[in-house]
Amino acid sequence: MEEAVDPESGTSRTRRIVTIAAITIAMVSAAYVLLGRSPLFDVEQVQIYGIHRMNVMEVEEHLGFRRGDPLLSVNSAEVRRNLELLPWVHSADIERGWNGHIKIDVTERRAIALAMVAPQQWALIDVTGRVLTRALPYPPDLPRLSGVRAAGEPGSYMASDSGALLVVLAALPFEVRQEFYSLRRDTSGEIEGSLKSGEEIVFGDDNKLSAKVIVLAAVLSHLREQNRNDQFIDVSLPDEPRVRSEARTTSTP
Repeated sequence: MEEAVDPESGTSRTRRIVTIAAITIAMVSAAYVLLGRSPLFDVEQVQIYGIHRMNVMEVEEHLGFRRGDPLLSVNSAEVRRNLELLPWVHSADIERGWNGHIKIDVTERRAIALAMVAPQQWALIDVTGRVLTRALPYPPDLPRLSGVRAAGEPGSYMASDSGALLVVLAALPFEVRQEFYSLRRDTSGEIEGSLKSGEEIVFGDDNKLSAKVIVLAAVLSHLREQNRNDQFIDVSLPDEPRVRSEARTTSTP
């Protein structure tokens, strides 16, 4: 014979379990908050790695917290967003430790070219077109972009007319990129470049840029092996590259 179950007893028992669970969660949450705001769980030390173009003070000013702040008040996503507003910061990883130590690992952007800010004034930009600096009194030996819109304030990006020039620079092998003095759009909008050795490079329009870069690298290698220093290298038609010593009369002969 089965024993009857009191529905009210079962309901009461369920309520007690729910109540106990709610109290437990509340106590754990309160303890978490109290411990997180206790002086024992304050930010004690901030370690910053990976910075070369910036100083520690500049980075600390953009963290959004200070030493002595509650550890729980440090929002890693917010700190990351704050740091990525700095012109040189590409990304940042933030690690919090319960010992009050915070480790920040910064990945900086790399300058790939110089962009004109004003006549004869040049600023550093990276491969994405991010403007990294103001005008430099002594710009480094990097390719100079011209025939495009001027660079804006640090942290801004170059206008879209620079996009193809940056694609060319990014695709060039490092040793070939180092040979470039300038890269520009001519008056018709086509792409040209000048090497430090005096050679002029004709890329033509924005099409097949990767193929043009590959052909250029091969042509330069061949010319260097032959100890030749021709004045014009035309890769505007990558299937039919042309090398000439005479001056041009048109932009894409």
